[in-house]
Amino acid sequence: MIVLIAATTFITVCCSSMLIIGVMLRDKIEVQQRLKKFVAYADRSTGSVEGSFYERLLKPALSAIYSLIGRVTPKNYIAELDKKIREAGSPMNLNAGSLITLQAGAFIIEIIAVISFWIAFATPVLKIFIALSLLMALTYYFPKLVLKQKIQERQHEIEKSLPDIIDILTVSIEAGLSFDGAMAKLVEKMSGVLVQEFAVVLKEMKMGVSKKEALKSLIERVPVDSLITFIGAVIQADQLGVSIGNVLRIQSSLMRQKRRQKASELAMKAPIKMLFPMVFFILPTVFIILLGPVVLKIIEIFGS
Repeated sequence: MIVLIAATTFITVCCSSMLIIGVMLRDKIEVQQRLKKFVAYADRSTGSVEGSFYERLLKPALSAIYSLIGRVTPKNYIAELDKKIREAGSPMNLNAGSLITLQAGAFIIEIIAVISFWIAFATPVLKIFIALSLLMALTYYFPKLVLKQKIQERQHEIEKSLPDIIDILTVSIEAGLSFDGAMAKLVEKMSGVLVQEFAVVLKEMKMGVSKKEALKSLIERVPVDSLITFIGAVIQADQLGVSIGNVLRIQSSLMRQKRRQKASELAMKAPIKMLFPMVFFILPTVFIILLGPVVLKIIEIFGS
């Protein structure tokens, strides 16, 4: 029994390590593969297999896992998950295939661990089934909750920084720069989530993508209402030949007005949100402090 538990633990650790290494080092491995295409090896006649242990054994195994999961997973689910990961800023350079592979590996590890626990301690089947169901549900929903939280944080930061960024673009354009030059100056002088997205727009334009398509790609990655309105106004002004400086000035004023309205809305909701903790936590404590001695005195009088 002890040997079985030890073997199961060893296999579980090995499988999880392979999956984690494959996901974390994916970008580095791709770069190394591209570099190897331009490097001439000194000797290919020795018959030895080149590459590290990961390249010779683990990477092909992980590639097979990726391809298998890609075949059995619905395309719509992969596309939707990729969209959410892009909106979340691609944390840890993950993509849909990597995340699904990690989840599948976690499912396998959980099944092996629960079966080992069942064999070792003779736990009732119902408890084992409930524990396995809870673990698998957590593994499935927890990444989605994390992505949702990161998307909300990014969108909040973008909405907060958008008016200031528009002001900088306006000043740069009024100083004589084009919109592309204003974006380049913005990327050079500032930092933040939205600034990084404008840097991606500049890179796409340098690669030959038109300004319209690059800006549309930006709002696909960051579907924030204020940003969509701003980008739409910029594209329309560029197509109609309208002065972009005037458009940016108007958009900046509108963004600040919307931010003030949202702050006023949140301030009006504050008393309602404060009502519940006051009723359930603060008022009972106040009543106990004020009426407690009176009640004790009344009990003492009538009790005697």
